[in-house]
Amino acid sequence: MRKALLLLGSNLGNRIHYLDKALDILNKNKETNIKNKSSFFESKAVGYDSSNSYFNIAVEIETSLSPQSLLSLCLETETTLSRTRSLTERYTDRTIDIDIILIDNLIINDANLIVPHPRMQERLFCLKPLEELASSWLVPTLKKTVKELLLEIENTSEVTKVNVEV
Repeated sequence: MRKALLLLGSNLGNRIHYLDKALDILNKNKETNIKNKSSFFESKAVGYDSSNSYFNIAVEIETSLSPQSLLSLCLETETTLSRTRSLTERYTDRTIDIDIILIDNLIINDANLIVPHPRMQERLFCLKPLEELASSWLVPTLKKTVKELLLEIENTSEVTKVNVEV
């Protein structure tokens, strides 16, 4: 079994509903098991202007899926939950976004999958939830722990923990 850290985000519609449904789909898959999840965090959109703030949550899973199959499951889950991708814009509002951040100590650099996530160290909205679950997890490409990356981040965007009833 592999361990993986995923980051889920939503900023359209009922954000909690979409995050909860994504967790449900991932947990019902016979080859994935959610072991732990972070608190919910709220932040403004990064990389583009939007009046819709994001809710993000990190999850630690165990899976027997290959990294590529895990990516396929994440993309299928996004499609099931009405995620649409723009062909012209990289960053847009979305019902659900599921990013694979880390898988064991693997380094993957394929055309459609890069692990560790190549921008995780720049994103406070990613590091804060991850730190709750895996502060000592070593990011193999950076040779630093999640906690060390959080302490070093220069991003000052506001990311706040929110109390959410699911």
